[in-house]
Amino acid sequence: MKRVALLLLPLTVACASLSRAGSGGGAENPTSAIQQFLDGAKRKDLSAMAAVWGTERGLASQSMGTKELERRELIMIQCLGHEKAVLGTPAQSVGGRLRIPVQVMASDRKATPMFTVVRGPKDRWFVENFEIDQLRDQGFCSAPATSPAP
Repeated sequence: MKRVALLLLPLTVACASLSRAGSGGGAENPTSAIQQFLDGAKRKDLSAMAAVWGTERGLASQSMGTKELERRELIMIQCLGHEKAVLGTPAQSVGGRLRIPVQVMASDRKATPMFTVVRGPKDRWFVENFEIDQLRDQGFCSAPATSPAP
């Protein structure tokens, strides 16, 4: 019985993440949106990332196909692997957006990309963008692992 429960646990977690994303998503404040996005990337949890990734119109998943969404998230995951992340002080940007520097650390690497967050529907906050080039330039973006030939 324990074995069945352990096998169902990942499915339960995935369904919980999907239900949050399907309910309009977003986070209650800008820093929570970034933290949830980073935590999802660290766990390689596409649903958790999708739940807080979007624009002032809402979830990114509402404006792009599933394959495109997953492809972009996998690229972001390759660059967002980290051991520690420290959020800096928010600064106002265009259209009510906030830009927040996030110092990301992994092994001997450090980078401080700017994350842009925006308020969307139902007063929820979404990660709209981040400076992926800043991470790439500091060696964070790893090449995808190749699958063994069948």
